[in-house]
Amino acid sequence: MKRTKKIASLVLIIVTLVCMFLPIASFQENAAGSLTADIEKQQGKLDRQVEALERHKKGGKDEATLAKDQAKVDKEQAALDALLAQQAEAANQSAGGLSYSLLPGKLPAELELDMKIINAYKLYEANFSGYYLCIWVAFALLALTLVLELLAGGRIISKLYTFAAFANLIAIVLLCYTVLRLKAFPIKLPYSNAVINPLITAVMLLAPIVTLFLNLQSLFNSKRAMIYVLCIFLCVLSLIPFWIMIVNATRSSQQIQEGVSLIPSRYLSYNWEVLRSKNFDLLTGFRNSAIISFGATILSVYFSAMTAYGLTVYNFKGRNLAMAVVLAIIMIPGQVTATGFYIFMYQLHWVNSYLPLIIPAIAAASTVYFFRQYLQANFQVALVEAARIDGAGEFYAYNKIIMPIMVPAMATMGIMAVIGSWNNYLTPLMLLTKPEMKTLPMMVKELRGDIYRTEFGSIYLGLTMTALPLIIVYFAFSKYIIAGIAVGGVKE
Repeated sequence: MKRTKKIASLVLIIVTLVCMFLPIASFQENAAGSLTADIEKQQGKLDRQVEALERHKKGGKDEATLAKDQAKVDKEQAALDALLAQQAEAANQSAGGLSYSLLPGKLPAELELDMKIINAYKLYEANFSGYYLCIWVAFALLALTLVLELLAGGRIISKLYTFAAFANLIAIVLLCYTVLRLKAFPIKLPYSNAVINPLITAVMLLAPIVTLFLNLQSLFNSKRAMIYVLCIFLCVLSLIPFWIMIVNATRSSQQIQEGVSLIPSRYLSYNWEVLRSKNFDLLTGFRNSAIISFGATILSVYFSAMTAYGLTVYNFKGRNLAMAVVLAIIMIPGQVTATGFYIFMYQLHWVNSYLPLIIPAIAAASTVYFFRQYLQANFQVALVEAARIDGAGEFYAYNKIIMPIMVPAMATMGIMAVIGSWNNYLTPLMLLTKPEMKTLPMMVKELRGDIYRTEFGSIYLGLTMTALPLIIVYFAFSKYIIAGIAVGGVKE
């Protein structure tokens, strides 16, 4: 790292450490606000007495009763006026406050959390130990960043700079969390919630961010390591929902309701027995879903690719209009046409048949659009013209020359088509009523139909069994998605 940037980085880290000892927030005294609940309660009493007085007047009560009611109204009004005067006096007085710095102390002892808000909204546990731990860890990481950059010296490339960048990044995340958490603390009256000092907060958060930027801008190894870590983090983040689903398939309903766990339990066999007791025929569901999904996918991918090929290769009148129609179909939600589609299938006597779930997949507008964009970017018409000169027919050229070029795109849209058709619930629900024709999503949905008790463990097991084929299909075809393809090589 260059000397100038290194000095700037060290100075910014020191500034951040100093800001952690400065007052970052204040808790203003709100004595007037503490009387709000009493005023609202007194106002309610007054309103009730006024209503009683008006009711007695309309009922024609005697003067003595009305006088007693009026006396009660005057009494409640006097009490309300006294509270309002007390509130105004408290507001006019100079309001004190409590200041707070992240370090070295804790929150002022005078502050109390409003447990009603915490219990009502389930914000978090009323425990500051984790909050203080985050502050000290952030301080330690910033100090570690400072030490590592000093130890790295004037070397251009050093692993110490990479470690310093990671420590700096984690410290930034913890500092952002501590500021947001401090702002979210519901403080009980007579003190108000934290009022954050914008200047100190901005300096404390921006200084380490600028330091990280200087590090990544100057050192390629730090930037590359950050990219690797980010990719790994995103990968883990995408896999966590699937892992939680698999883990919940091994847990009981009570354990699932208690909270999230990443450790499998021992109720897998019990959940399987529950599935069997509810007539969850796994093989039948697999067979039905596979027939619909793979049949629709084959038709969708093959004929959509053929349509995109025609729209790309052949120059005919109305080609742009045809593409505009395809785009217009994409913009129409499927739910809008569901009723008309069902009536049409009923008139064709295709209810309780797999045909309306497979045949319409030939007209997949979004798939056609994707293939056309792929061909425009990776295909040259000269290949088809050369095949025609050699005597190849149109279908031979399409099947033997064009389709191999489109393998990555076809694999991508094939996975999307399988997932969409496999997870489709609404259309099979409209058309299929026979139990032996139901798909897996329909069977899983019926598991929630027990009015006495819902076995969440068996539901997650059913979802796991439903998602398992999709995972297998993805891993089987993912190599075609990530693999590059060399298209071209033809000189015009």
